[in-house]
Amino acid sequence: MPTPADFAKNATEAKSMGFNAIKFDLDQANDPGKYDRYNWTASPKELDRMVKQIGAAREAVGPDIDICVDMHGRYDTPTGEKVAKLLEPMNLMWLEEPIPAENIDAYKKITDSTSTPICAGENHYLAHGFTKMLSSGAVDIVMPDLQKAGGLGEGQRIANLANLYYVPFAPHMVATFLGAMATAHVCASVPNFMIMEWQIYFHTDPMFKEITIHEGEQVTNSFVKVSDKPGIGVDLNEEAVKKYAAQGYPFFE
Repeated sequence: MPTPADFAKNATEAKSMGFNAIKFDLDQANDPGKYDRYNWTASPKELDRMVKQIGAAREAVGPDIDICVDMHGRYDTPTGEKVAKLLEPMNLMWLEEPIPAENIDAYKKITDSTSTPICAGENHYLAHGFTKMLSSGAVDIVMPDLQKAGGLGEGQRIANLANLYYVPFAPHMVATFLGAMATAHVCASVPNFMIMEWQIYFHTDPMFKEITIHEGEQVTNSFVKVSDKPGIGVDLNEEAVKKYAAQGYPFFE
């Protein structure tokens, strides 16, 4: 259960590492202020906790660092509206998935209620899955996960579709550095690229450095350098992958 001080500390550390944007999770299942663990409606105490956490992060890094907030689709529409409104003074880059993915009309209701940009898309699939979301103005930013939305070519189509509505493209990315670089190539090829998600585990878990082979640093001052060599520019270190693979299962060759 991270405190506002924890949010401030993590934000400060990310800024010192050269990152120009930071994302925090607001859905805390063990929050003692929740009505109960399974209630989709946030209580006043839970809302207060969210505001204090993001407020501490904003105060710690100042106005020039972007802050994104993720709710992982674990709340209902009234809560999404309340959180978006309460966080308006924080000048967020976006509020991500306050509600589940399925109901586009409910997303539009939240988006229309606030000046906080609303972002969604990691649980939508193929360009067709984004058509109503975009044509109805249900979200301000789309973030397809290219590994599950249909691959790199489909990710490019989703981005170009969003560009017809002047909607930024900010892909979800929870892969290894191989997946990160594949996603980065798509980002570099479309006109409406905004920002690509980056994971702290690249810096905290040595496995993620060991299982890929690449030249240079993974990230420098918040930017990933896209290789101009053939291919993605990253290879798997198969020996390292075997080292970390689950035991008792056949290894792909």
